[in-house]
Amino acid sequence: MKQLFPIPNQCLDYLKRSNETGMGYKVVSVQLLDGRSFEQAVVSEGHIIEVRGYNEIPFQPEDVASVSVNHKQWNFRSATDVAVKRRAMAASN
Repeated sequence: MKQLFPIPNQCLDYLKRSNETGMGYKVVSVQLLDGRSFEQAVVSEGHIIEVRGYNEIPFQPEDVASVSVNHKQWNFRSATDVAVKRRAMAASN
């Protein structure tokens, strides 16, 4: 089941001042405290709602060090990368 992950308070002002990527959402890069980063995550209403290539968000809210709006294009509403890969694998079997 998908969960909404709240953005850390220290990042919210920056996100509020940033332009939207599309209606009601922003595509951001997420940097974690352990040094990992994720280049395409969708943020809406102060929450991370999806990370490209993952069924579930692969980190905990307290792991987030920062977010940066990058507007990297991704049609996350049509299908996730994971779902597309699954359908392609099923079709090839």
